[in-house]
Amino acid sequence: MVRAGLGLGLHDALYGSDFLPAFDAFWDYAKRHYNRIEGGKILGSPTMYYDPLIPCHHPIGEAHNFSFGTAHGVMPLYLDDARALYEDAINKLKWREMDFSGSENGDGEADGDPMASFVLLMGQFLAREFGDEALHAKLKIRSDAQDEPNWDPETGELTWRFGLDEPHPRGQMNATAALADAAGPSAWADLIQRPHQQRFLEPTVHGVDFPKVCLSQASYDAERRLLAIATDAGAPNAAGEPTTFRITNVDPDRCTIEADGVMSNGWRAVEGDIEVSTTVGEHTFVVRLN
Repeated sequence: MVRAGLGLGLHDALYGSDFLPAFDAFWDYAKRHYNRIEGGKILGSPTMYYDPLIPCHHPIGEAHNFSFGTAHGVMPLYLDDARALYEDAINKLKWREMDFSGSENGDGEADGDPMASFVLLMGQFLAREFGDEALHAKLKIRSDAQDEPNWDPETGELTWRFGLDEPHPRGQMNATAALADAAGPSAWADLIQRPHQQRFLEPTVHGVDFPKVCLSQASYDAERRLLAIATDAGAPNAAGEPTTFRITNVDPDRCTIEADGVMSNGWRAVEGDIEVSTTVGEHTFVVRLN
C-alpha cells in the first residue's frame, strides 16, 4: 500500500491533483493498527502482512529489516515516520555496533546470500538519505568488497554480480545497488517534499544513443542560462563513431554551442530542437541561451 500512496503523492506534486488525502486516512489508520508510531517511536512489532478474512496480523518479529521497505515507500510523504521506522530497525539490528569490514569473512552477514546483500543495500540507501554517514560509509565499504561491482570493457556497462556467476545481472538487485551507490542525502524525500517542477520547462537532453553513448553530466544553470553536457568514453567497441543527440526547450535561433572548449557549428535545428553531431567518446558541450 505504501507504494500506492507514493504514486498518489507524486501525481499530486506533478499535476496539482488532490489524491493523497485518501492515503493520509489509510496511513493514519495503519499507524494505529499495523505500524504503531507514537512520538517518533515504534510501539511493538510492525505488521508485515494483514489478512482481514481470518483476521490475522503477521508481525515482522525479529525480521526488523522489513521496516526498510515501508520506510522507503513513505519517506517522501511522511519523513518523520520513515525516520522512526529506520531508527527502530537499525537499533534492533545493532548495525551501528557491527564491523562491516568488507573482508571475505567479515561478519558473514551477506556471504553467499544475495538477498542479505539486498537488505544491506537498502539500509545503505536509507543511511545516506537520513545523513547517517558513519553507518553509510561502513555499508558502502562492505558493498564495494562483497557485491562484486563489475565494469564490462566490451559494453561499457557497470553491474553488480553478487557472486552469483550468472549470465545476466539481476535487475531488481542491481537497481537497488545503483540507488544505494548514486543517491545523495534527501534525494528520495525531495521527490515530493521539494519537487523541481521547472525541469520540465528547462533545456533537456534526449535522443542519446545509449548505451553506446553515456552522459556523465547534463545540468542547467538557470541564472546563467547555460546548459552543461558531458559524455564519457562510451562503449569501447564504438569509440570514434559518429552519433547525435538532441536538446529540447531551446530556441535554435538564440543560442550558441561550445564543443570541447571551441565554438561549434556541428549542430542544426530539427523540429524546434537542436541536434548536436559528435563522436562516441569523452566530450564537453556548453549551450548558451542568448
